[in-house]
Amino acid sequence: MDASSTPFLTGWFGQELKGARPRAGTYGRYPHDELSPLPFELTGDFGWLSRQAEHSSNIGHEKRKDNQSALPKLVNDGAAIGLTLPSALITFFQSSALQRRVRSCTDCFLDLSPAAAKSPVGDGFLVRFLADSQGCVFWYVFARPGETDHCVVASTDFYGTDAEPWNDRPPDPAGIIFCERSFEAFICRFWLENEIWFSQWKKTALSNEAQRYLAEYGRAK
Repeated sequence: MDASSTPFLTGWFGQELKGARPRAGTYGRYPHDELSPLPFELTGDFGWLSRQAEHSSNIGHEKRKDNQSALPKLVNDGAAIGLTLPSALITFFQSSALQRRVRSCTDCFLDLSPAAAKSPVGDGFLVRFLADSQGCVFWYVFARPGETDHCVVASTDFYGTDAEPWNDRPPDPAGIIFCERSFEAFICRFWLENEIWFSQWKKTALSNEAQRYLAEYGRAK
């Protein structure tokens, strides 16, 4: 789903990438139109990710059992309201091997909601799948009933079921930000930017894809 098909503002919540963009706190909201093209063909099966290294510290470790339990509940909830979940999301959450290949420099973890939450804007639903370790940002799939297309949005506000209270602050619908056109595209960019951060922090060699990503950053305008 393209940003133009949604009512959301655009952006990307991420970290400093030396040589491409500055540090702006734990997360900066960077202009979406400056992001580099993704360097892999995305076909829904995460073939590009299965070729990458596994990490003992990864986004799937912290709530593995909770996410396994939430997935069938979410599928059933989606079916009841006519919501088609992205097949890539189901593939990813069914595969601990794929999850072990994605790490986060801010200790984000997979946090799959057992039910979709009605979006306050956009005539659709929000499915939470990723959370920052301190609750600074949450990421959601946005989809509409009866449609197969979807996108990924982020918000500093929590959207979930009544049984998942996070805080008492009322959410701001204007704070829902379009981040990526699909779930797989989001995982790809999230994975790559975190790999770049770790390589720069540990002063290890950057992959060819990472070098190209940095070289092309900001040139898409």
